[in-house]
Amino acid sequence: MFKPRTIFSAFTAIILAFVLVIQVDAQPALASLASCSPTAVNRPICPSTAAPASANFIDPAAIITNPANITLEGKVYVAPFARLNATNGPIIIREGSNVQDQVSITPSVTGATIGERVILAHLATVKGTAKIGLTGSTGPFTDPVSGVQFSNTQPETFIAFNAEVDGATIEFNTVVNFLSRVGPGVTLPSGKVVLPGKNVTSNIEATSGSLGKVSNLTQADVALMQGVIAVNQSLAQGYTQLAVANPSNVTGINFSPSTPNNPTPSLPTIGGVTTQDPNYPNRIIGNVILQDSLAALNQKLGNRISIRADEGQPFNIGILAGVANDVVFHGLATTNLTIGNGNGYGPRVLVHGGRQVVNGVDSGPETKLGDDVGLAPDVVIFRAEIGNKSAVGRKSGVFNSTLPSRTHIRSRTIYADNGNLISKVEW
Repeated sequence: MFKPRTIFSAFTAIILAFVLVIQVDAQPALASLASCSPTAVNRPICPSTAAPASANFIDPAAIITNPANITLEGKVYVAPFARLNATNGPIIIREGSNVQDQVSITPSVTGATIGERVILAHLATVKGTAKIGLTGSTGPFTDPVSGVQFSNTQPETFIAFNAEVDGATIEFNTVVNFLSRVGPGVTLPSGKVVLPGKNVTSNIEATSGSLGKVSNLTQADVALMQGVIAVNQSLAQGYTQLAVANPSNVTGINFSPSTPNNPTPSLPTIGGVTTQDPNYPNRIIGNVILQDSLAALNQKLGNRISIRADEGQPFNIGILAGVANDVVFHGLATTNLTIGNGNGYGPRVLVHGGRQVVNGVDSGPETKLGDDVGLAPDVVIFRAEIGNKSAVGRKSGVFNSTLPSRTHIRSRTIYADNGNLISKVEW
């Protein structure tokens, strides 16, 4: 029922996107590193006098509401166009966590608390009385792939791309996978991974693998989380250093920061011209090579676009057909993005660089989009190649796969591992 089908018209690819364009529980110690509220004086560096190694960094494009009711506790990176809205309740984000592009945190009266070393990945949503990464077990866990027992004593928590945590408790050493959801009153225990696209609405669904909603944590999951945490802490430091040198370095079209992965800051190339424009309303960062001129981009880009080559790079992006609001391009460290011509992107699309995993090793092809590809709203593309004149329907994800030309993935479908996993997005 969910197999991709061939399409016969090149126009279908563009239409899809453009129709919507216009054990013993442990608890980490509380951080005291560089705690602050991101009021105007404490942005983008929080606190304003903090040393780069301990500072929180809030991208100037982030949308902060009622900042006095928000606490950041050190080495926190808040990416472009993230939304922290503490109107109804407080937000606490503890040391070493990150809030990536277009993430939305909107708590209810009692507030939302994000623990230490929590990853809120691009376009994730946190709302209600959510508690993420505060308590849980450090192991031992049994890796379902290798059968080896392992522990993770400096735990992480991963809320993945376009996932939602709605009033749930997410213990540390867990993953809420892309396009999945954990609902009110549910506790996801340590050692569990919500499968892509699943909607977990009860504690039994959160604990029992036999119900098909969760699996067990692997050592590979932990390694990925540790890498993401390290990169984002280096971004908090690197962007702080850029802002100290000149506040205009961290707005609009601008430099990537110096980090261990990319020690030399770089500027985008737009229409063949190296470009720095701190007043540009969208964020285009680092080694991005766009074939369109800046004048053409003004006609083709929506609002709150984040093209951020500060980790993976370079991004080679062909002539755009159009990009709707809240679209994100990003990539894992040491990977690149290659994007063809004539592609259309609906609202809240994520295109993320990464190598496909082959026999447990990320040594396969890197993320690449061909020509005349259409991505409908809320689509996630990660570690995937999409062939020419293909289309991915609304709220679908393509992961660790290569799609031939003229392929159509239906709406609300997870297509992973070259078709070995095909399932519905349940919410």
